[in-house]
Amino acid sequence: MNRRRREARAELVRQYLETITSDEQRLVCFHLMRGLEPEEICKSMKISRERFELIKTETAIEMRNFGLAPEDWPDEEALDAI
Repeated sequence: MNRRRREARAELVRQYLETITSDEQRLVCFHLMRGLEPEEICKSMKISRERFELIKTETAIEMRNFGLAPEDWPDEEALDAI
């Protein structure tokens, strides 16, 4: 991923993170970005594995809808035109 593409994606991720209103969802995202394993996240947040999976699935759907799915990214030529 070139620099321009990384910067565009980082900006979109920042915008997405600002839309999260649930502290629980924000914490799950934080822990996942830090590389914690699901078991560690569940233990530290005192949530069930089912609750963790639900939060993770909801987040994935929201991110896809926000345009953060890999197939939603423009190709290199489209970025050069911007």
